[in-house]
Amino acid sequence: MKKTLLILLILLSFSHLAEGRGAYPRITFGTEWSYIATYFSGFHYNYFRPDGYRLNEKGSIKGLDSNGEALLHAGYNFNGKWNLSLYAGITGLTNIHSAIPVSLRATRFFGDDPLKDRAFAFLDAGSGVGIKKDVQEIFCGKLGGGYRISLSRNTKIDFHLSARCSYTHPQIYFEHEPVSMRWTNRNQALLLSISVGIGLTF
Repeated sequence: MKKTLLILLILLSFSHLAEGRGAYPRITFGTEWSYIATYFSGFHYNYFRPDGYRLNEKGSIKGLDSNGEALLHAGYNFNGKWNLSLYAGITGLTNIHSAIPVSLRATRFFGDDPLKDRAFAFLDAGSGVGIKKDVQEIFCGKLGGGYRISLSRNTKIDFHLSARCSYTHPQIYFEHEPVSMRWTNRNQALLLSISVGIGLTF
């Protein structure tokens, strides 16, 4: 925790030193933390049991499942209202597995003065890989908005809320034993979630 605070203080110092003339910086970077509440998950599994019998399972689960997400980002301000950034980090996908997502986010800020507090909306889409023995690709998308507090020309705090959709490939288990990818024909899951978070942008 102390190391994290020290890093944030150093970044804040650099951002203040970089301040100068101009309405806004062109290059941006920062970090973001989110709480994810997944309320629906649907799945489709098709696989062979150890005795050779094939199973086809479909279903859905409704209920609350909590996870977290931590991301780093770097981007570019095209003008005072539009930003395009690359995000990467680590996220939780219910009790399925963790993943490393990489996405592009387009953000639209409202209000003409980038030095003032203002609202924003964003669209985020990308891919990534799951953290598990048999690595497989994931896909994710977010649509949301929030409010930005301007601490200085370069330093901003963002509070955001988003609806998100994740598509992944869970590990299948039969009688508590993992099914090899060799005997797996289909392992798909769709997760619908809401997330709230906070971010620092420099």
